Amino acid sequence: MVEDEIEILKNIRDAVLRIEKKLEDLEKSLRKNNIKREIADPLELLELPDNLRITAMAMLKIKEGTAEDVSRITGRSRPIESHYLSSLVRLGFLKKKRVGRKVVYYK
Repeated sequence: MVEDEIEILKNIRDAVLRIEKKLEDLEKSLRKNNIKREIADPLELLELPDNLRITAMAMLKIKEGTAEDVSRITGRSRPIESHYLSSLVRLGFLKKKRVGRKVVYYK
């Protein structure tokens, strides 16, 4: 039983590492080509992993907001959304600005 759980956790870890590698490759490609991406382009959204796509769709709804605002829409925790939003900024889909102590993300 414990061995099965360990195997499942290893598989999850491997999947997360593959996603992070894909994100890094996308970031390098964007920097290399100096491409600005639009979140509204459906084909661009299809290239994103599901977790980032859900966050991007939430940002399309609210146009501008914090990780807390996005977490209310997606039902995920604020720290998770903050990480996903930062990934979308690095990929060139979003921009961010600091307003007081909060970080506001926008198109």
